[in-house]
Amino acid sequence: MADDLILDVQNVTKAYDGLAVLKGIGFGLRKGETKVLIGPSGSGKSTLLRCINYLTVPDAGRIYLNGEEVLDANIDAMRARMGFVFQDFNLFSHLTVLDNVRICQIKVNGTDKETAIRRAYRELERVGLEEKANAYPAELSGGQQQRVSIARALAMDPDVLLFDEPTSALDPELTGEVVRVMQQLANEGMTMVVVTHEMSFARQAADEIIFMENGHIVEQGAPTALFKAATNERTRAFLNVIAEHG
Repeated sequence: MADDLILDVQNVTKAYDGLAVLKGIGFGLRKGETKVLIGPSGSGKSTLLRCINYLTVPDAGRIYLNGEEVLDANIDAMRARMGFVFQDFNLFSHLTVLDNVRICQIKVNGTDKETAIRRAYRELERVGLEEKANAYPAELSGGQQQRVSIARALAMDPDVLLFDEPTSALDPELTGEVVRVMQQLANEGMTMVVVTHEMSFARQAADEIIFMENGHIVEQGAPTALFKAATNERTRAFLNVIAEHG
C-alpha cells in the first residue's frame, strides 16, 4: 500500500447467497480527505462501508488502516480507530446525551471518567448540543440525535470517520443541521468516507466523488469534473436524475 494512505481498500468483494454485491472495489484515502460515495440504491455503497470496519466481513480483498491490515483478529482495536455514523443514530435510549458520548471512551479506550466527561462536553459543543447534555435521546429531534452520534464518534478520536447515509432517516428540514456539521468537519480536515445522496454536500466537501453501480466503481474524480463533465454515461444519467428531483 502507499505509505501516505490512512485507508487503503484493495479489491474487496462480497456476495450474499451467490449474488455479488461488491465486485473488486478499491480506493485510497489520505489524511484530511473526504471521499463521497454516490450511486443508486443497491449499488453496494453501504455494504462497502460496513466491510471497511468489518461490521460485514468481506469475502476477499484487503483493507489497511495506517498501514496495518484490518482483520477479524484485530477488529476491536481497529474499530476504535474508525468512527461509524449510522443512518438510524444507534443511541442508547436509557442514557443521557452526555453518557452516550462518554461511555465508549471509558469502555473501549479505557479513558478515566473525568477525562471522558470533558471530552464529551467538548464534542457536544463542537456539534452545537452542549446544552442538551442531560437530555435523553427521545427528547431530541432526529437531527439532534444524529449530531449526538457524530459527537460520540468524534470523542473516540478516530483516524477516519465513516458516514452511512447520515441524513436518510431525517425529515428534509432537519437534514441541513447535520450536513452543516459534516461540512464543518470537512473544513477542519477530518478524514472521512461518506455515503450520501446529498449532492450539495458532495459538491462542497468532497475531495473526490466515487460513483458506484452494481458493485463496481464506475467513475471517480473531483466534484468539478464529475458534476460538469462526467465521462461515463451512467454517471451522467444518475446525476441528471438527482438534479431533476432535487
